[in-house]
Amino acid sequence: MKHFLNFIITFLIITIMLFGWSISKNFNTNNISNESKINSENPKIKLFENEKSRTLRVAVLNGCGERGIGDQFSSFLNNNYGLIITRTENAKDEEGENKFDYESTKVIIINENNTNIENMLTILGMKISDSNIEFNSTLDFDEDIQIIVGKDYADFINLNK
Repeated sequence: MKHFLNFIITFLIITIMLFGWSISKNFNTNNISNESKINSENPKIKLFENEKSRTLRVAVLNGCGERGIGDQFSSFLNNNYGLIITRTENAKDEEGENKFDYESTKVIIINENNTNIENMLTILGMKISDSNIEFNSTLDFDEDIQIIVGKDYADFINLNK
């Protein structure tokens, strides 16, 4: 009788282990197929991976004063292009006060060595030689580029996509 009970317990343990393995395998397969489905529905452009396989790091600053535009702009860049948005906030002046009088969108390039800067400017319909492009490598931020969204944002990017 003792051997029979040991056999039953061993059989039940093996059955439970196989059942657990089957569930975990099915769970992992579903997660992988869901991830690939999400990625195929909204593919991200891979232009923005630099030589270190790090995505372009972007700060979005609302300089137009229209509520929520910075968040919409950040979501658009992240969802469509896979950019890392380091921060989204209002543009500030030298005293740290909110500044909402940017008529045109301005781009401040902090990391000139990032080869993806020109790709970002192309998305915005700008060139490196434009007057609203500024180089400032002295800024102490963990980002490659800052975009100060001006009142002209609707001229070059459709946030309703």
